[in-house]
Amino acid sequence: MSQPQLPTNDPQFPGGTVQLSGRKLVISLLIMGIATTSLMFVYWEQHTRPFRSLREAIGREFKHSRPNVEGGRQKGRGPWTLRISMKVDFPPTEDTGRAQEIANRILQLTSQIQRDNQYENIELNLIQFIPQEVAKTKTITWTAEELKAEQ
Repeated sequence: MSQPQLPTNDPQFPGGTVQLSGRKLVISLLIMGIATTSLMFVYWEQHTRPFRSLREAIGREFKHSRPNVEGGRQKGRGPWTLRISMKVDFPPTEDTGRAQEIANRILQLTSQIQRDNQYENIELNLIQFIPQEVAKTKTITWTAEELKAEQ
């Protein structure tokens, strides 16, 4: 079996190719894969750690809601926003009473768990996924002034 050859313009190698053993190629690919996986793990750990406890609390409170919690600024500017997205099993735009009950409970959980109040806004997205249709979404946003008034 012939070894892979890479083209080169180096005058030291007549014929214009460099021979690379299969063993070195496989080892270098494994090292690159391990390094990439490690970097992805570290990034994901740092990105989700501040919100993990809130996400788990929402998941325990609302089974099968698949909550996602993120924080930051949209595109690096604007107010600091805590974004919470979760799946619901009812149309959130039509059943506003039930949506408001969920929103109030989410706000209570957020105030209990996310004690460092560095966010200026809290945004809750309630999403109903319907097969073969567009998802129905309701977004509820609280500003810092509204949050202080509710406490």
